[in-house]
Amino acid sequence: MTHDEVEAILSQVLDKEWEVFEPPSRQDWEALEYKFNCKFSEDFKIFITLMSKYVLPGILNVSTGENNGNDLIEFVYDYEIKNGKWDANFIPFLEVGNGDYFCLSVKESPKSPVYYYYSDDSDFEEYNKTIEEWVKNLPQFLNG
Repeated sequence: MTHDEVEAILSQVLDKEWEVFEPPSRQDWEALEYKFNCKFSEDFKIFITLMSKYVLPGILNVSTGENNGNDLIEFVYDYEIKNGKWDANFIPFLEVGNGDYFCLSVKESPKSPVYYYYSDDSDFEEYNKTIEEWVKNLPQFLNG
């Protein structure tokens, strides 16, 4: 998906931030990819970059610059590994609530499906085949 295609979807269902925060830098992405020994898809990078402009409660940050104040992806991952039954293969990017997350798979990167993590069962289930499909279905999820 292009930047404009993703933004067209997000602008339909999300409010804009009062201020524009710093999108992830090249160094932020490199550090995160190094930590997980994976590559993120361009669609995922576009989506996360646009989160510096839109309000999505529970979105986790990649940017180490001025951001919305939510936790960083790596912080949440490390916390869940230390305190839960988290599978190290999965990278959380959106906290849904009650310990549930949307995640990507390290092993399947950069073409990872999007997974939903059910904290009650400590179970990961494929939710969408691609991040593109997930973004396209985000309006239905948010208005569900």
